[in-house]
Amino acid sequence: MQKSILAHIASSFIPEYENVANSSIAYLLNEYPASHEALKSILDVDEVPKYYKTEESTKSNGRPDVTGFDASNNKTVIIEGKFWANLTDNQPCNYLKELSETGKILFLAPDKRISSLKLEIDRRLDGNSERVVICSWISFLNLIEKENNKDHNHHLASDLIQIKELCQRMDAEGMPPLSLSDLDPMNGRVTSHFADVLLECNGIIRDWAISDFRRLNWTPSSYGVGFFFRAYNLGCHLGFDSQKWFVKDAHTPFWLSVKKILAAGDWVTSQNICNALNEYDFDSSHEEEYGITLKSGMDKTQVVNHIVNTTKDVLVHLGTKVFK
Repeated sequence: MQKSILAHIASSFIPEYENVANSSIAYLLNEYPASHEALKSILDVDEVPKYYKTEESTKSNGRPDVTGFDASNNKTVIIEGKFWANLTDNQPCNYLKELSETGKILFLAPDKRISSLKLEIDRRLDGNSERVVICSWISFLNLIEKENNKDHNHHLASDLIQIKELCQRMDAEGMPPLSLSDLDPMNGRVTSHFADVLLECNGIIRDWAISDFRRLNWTPSSYGVGFFFRAYNLGCHLGFDSQKWFVKDAHTPFWLSVKKILAAGDWVTSQNICNALNEYDFDSSHEEEYGITLKSGMDKTQVVNHIVNTTKDVLVHLGTKVFK
């Protein structure tokens, strides 16, 4: 995923950085004519407002994310940025009351949210949703980029890169509304066994002749738990991580992190290790981390053996490649 300073600052210092994405859209529309052309195309209108304001409060119809005002100060466009939050009570019915007779609402949402969002909006409007348009964040930003390519503005191009990365991060990391399958007790049962799996892996790895656990401990994290050990002059961490499970391409809950141990004892990221992991298995590697993928149907013993054997195979490979 492309890294940007906007996404870094938003995710590091702002609890609800969906507001940053909405403010960024208002900024684009207030600053760049190319964004107006993109909005005209999406809404299928001849004109769009030149001025946009965020969080414009109304007397009784809520507070839309972005409101566009025409030259007569009429509200003609409302833009509502959605990621994974549910619709509020005011959306979209009461928002339509705030608009002029021909005004339109644009909902921006992740690609995977479009279908369910459309169904909910159609239900609330009894199918009369011709004044409501739903588009993905990336589609809208790509359309602005296309318009910008006609008369390139490098400032807008840079801004689009920043906002795209922020939207991609929100899409990947935001919490979707809970479903019945999410609340199935079996999810809790399986997850509760992952700590037991790691405990058994820890006991087996401690018996390896090549392993060293001196002055190293278990470490809880925001998304899981794991333990440190040394092997083949490498600093290792084997753990369960629920965030990496869905964010990283390997889509597995168990991850092995491997770092170089300096003479002073510090553990540091090594490009040689990263390269060797990519050579071992490109699809399951991410920098100095390796995702240990599991297979459907494995029982607990098979999971433990698979994690332990894969860990050893990876470390043997690294031991020969990095220190040969």
